[in-house]
Amino acid sequence: MQTPPKAAGRGGPETAARRNPQKRPPIRTRRFGIALRITLGLSVMALLVVLIGSVSMSSFRLFRAEVTALSANTLPEVITSAELHGALQKLVAQLPQLAAATSTPQRRSAYDGLVTELDSMQLLVARMRGLMRESGEDGGESDGNVRLLEQTRSTLLILAATVADLNAEVTRQIEHGDRQAEAARALSRLATSMESMPDTGAWAFRIGALMARAAGATQLDHLSRLKGEARSAERALADLARLTSGAPDPTGQTMSSVQEELSSLLVAPGGLFASAIDRLQARNRAQALTGQAQVLVETVERSTRVLYDSIRDQSARRTDALAELIAERTRAVMLLAGTSILLAVGVYFIFRRFLSSRLVAMNRAVLARLAGNREAGDGVVTPGPVSIPAPIPIDGDDEITDIGASIRYFIDEIDRRQQALADNERRFRDLVEGSIQGIVIHRDFQALYANDSFAAMLGLTVAEVMSLPSLLSVVAAAERQSMIDNYDRLLEGGLSTPRRRIRARRPDGAGLWVELTGRRVDWMDGPAIQAVVVDVTREVEAENALRQSRDGAERALCELKATQASLIQAEKMASLGQLVAGVAHEVNTPIGITITGASQLQALIGELSDRHSANALKKSDFQRFLDDGMEMASLILSNSTRAANLVQSFKLVAVDQSSDERRAFLLRDYIDELLRSLHPTYKARTALTVAVDCPADLELDGYPGALSQILTNLIMNALVHALDPEQTGRISIAACRKDGDMVELSVGDDGNGIAPEVLPKIFDPFFTTRRGSGGSGLGLHIVYNLVTGRLHGTIGVESRPGRGARFTLRFPRVTGAGRELP
Repeated sequence: MQTPPKAAGRGGPETAARRNPQKRPPIRTRRFGIALRITLGLSVMALLVVLIGSVSMSSFRLFRAEVTALSANTLPEVITSAELHGALQKLVAQLPQLAAATSTPQRRSAYDGLVTELDSMQLLVARMRGLMRESGEDGGESDGNVRLLEQTRSTLLILAATVADLNAEVTRQIEHGDRQAEAARALSRLATSMESMPDTGAWAFRIGALMARAAGATQLDHLSRLKGEARSAERALADLARLTSGAPDPTGQTMSSVQEELSSLLVAPGGLFASAIDRLQARNRAQALTGQAQVLVETVERSTRVLYDSIRDQSARRTDALAELIAERTRAVMLLAGTSILLAVGVYFIFRRFLSSRLVAMNRAVLARLAGNREAGDGVVTPGPVSIPAPIPIDGDDEITDIGASIRYFIDEIDRRQQALADNERRFRDLVEGSIQGIVIHRDFQALYANDSFAAMLGLTVAEVMSLPSLLSVVAAAERQSMIDNYDRLLEGGLSTPRRRIRARRPDGAGLWVELTGRRVDWMDGPAIQAVVVDVTREVEAENALRQSRDGAERALCELKATQASLIQAEKMASLGQLVAGVAHEVNTPIGITITGASQLQALIGELSDRHSANALKKSDFQRFLDDGMEMASLILSNSTRAANLVQSFKLVAVDQSSDERRAFLLRDYIDELLRSLHPTYKARTALTVAVDCPADLELDGYPGALSQILTNLIMNALVHALDPEQTGRISIAACRKDGDMVELSVGDDGNGIAPEVLPKIFDPFFTTRRGSGGSGLGLHIVYNLVTGRLHGTIGVESRPGRGARFTLRFPRVTGAGRELP
């Protein structure tokens, strides 16, 4: 360690400085100084940068929103509408196959294909409705698309009913055709057998003529003519009966038996004429239904084509708007970037003219002054301090002038402070040399001093530490930037840094953890950093092991909670899905009967109209039409009413289960609606009885969705666990007011009961006695959470094996009025 030479005698630099103190240069306030110039220039540049960033971010948000809308809604809508149009073409190709079917396999194959295509189109329509609902766009065009889609959906429903009626008519046509063919074959056999009969004269001739005329009449395609031929055949048979009555036996008996057989083959129910008439009627109805189906298909084709064109045009407009937006924002960003570059160039030349050139000149003057002082100090020429004039520029009226004056002052103070610095370094060395903590002093991470404890910590000698190119070489790469930042902070005026822990490594490659603190010191003609270093490798290893164990436990707990929440939500949605499936199955039957009745009524009206147009309408035909029409109307009304009641009950319960809205409701009415919606799940259990005992005027103000979920889970729990499917059982639901404004609701059964060892665990999550049979163990856990959380109530259970179980709920009539429960 070098120290500046002391001046001879008592007239050293420190004494001279005390005797001749210089006056510090005054600090003057500038009107338009360098700091203000720099601040103004940087502020303008920062403003432009912020403006560019804002424009870029807003453009990116708009672009991402448009791209998301195109990919998530518009493009799937275009694809779905195209698939819907393509599925319709398949339907058009398969519809004539059903109408032209001549055998049951052909008819069944064509009908199955049509039903599959109709189901596929309904799924595509449902998907399109979901996409339009997710897009959430408002406007005339979007509303028009929704109306087109609803029109398509309703037309498809009518088309499905029409195809079902067409299938029924084709089935009847095939059956009557088969009976007609069988009757024709029997007639042929009868004609063959008559060849062996004795000659009966005119009777045989008339019999042969009647059989030939009947065979030809069955090929007629006109219903009235066919019925006329049937009546002619009846009259001919009556005339033949008169001829037969006069013939002697046994010829008369043979003629009578032939005539009876012929009568049964031709005019009896199920005979040749009746089969031909029924086949022709079924064919006419099938042709009418085919025409109706073709009209419906054309309607759907027009709707889907218009819908596809609208969605495609909308997609094209959004794509063009997105391209225009990108071009516009790109031009704005490029303009702002060009302005920023021009401003940066201008600021650079201004700063160079008024700042950097003057600072460079000042720096050269200061270096020359310092070099002159060192030369004067090394050569002992005079006993006093050497004063070499330094041409430091101080012209001007800004901060640089003040800096020049201050530099003059501080250069004159350097000699005085060098001696004090040398004394401080000597005392510091004596203090830290024997410390058991590692101590190192460095400047720019070049070691200036290190004690033996620090060298031993690194496995080196003090000389080897001093020869290291940089102390950063013994610090982990990830810690080096923070070390540099702390060094800069301390040099800028920080007194010390708090104790911190970093990873280090010895030159031989071994790693270690150290804790260090640093502070700024004056050492060897300039500021330096003193660091106190302690080896804490063992403590860090123990802490890491403990932290890893804790993190693993926390991750497992978080995963368990997330899985539990997901399974609870899935269980809640499963109960709602089961309700939807049951009601949908129940509603399907009355709606199907209603459609069939309407189709049959339409066919009756058409037949009546045909008879009226042909002036063949009889009073008996009209009376039969009135009877059949009244029966069809009653059937349609009763089944439509039944479907409406089911839909109303399901709508009330399903809306409450899928929402958390609070409202006032009558408990007895709500329980009845819930049981009506749940009826499809237990209607097959004819031996099961569900009894409700609840005042009709008991009104609750709370969350019906939570109550619906609770009752649904308790009833399903009784059906699954307590009552066997063939077992005679009873589920009782009772409710009453207790203790002022509290409500007690109980759900009980007379089933198998709950075992004593199972009873304390029934409300635990994931606990179930049907683990291998589809049970999840979340039903009663959800009930417990809803009662204690949403309803602010309590729940208890009483049960004995073989004597059933009863769940009792107590909660405030007005939710929130009772005491809060966890």
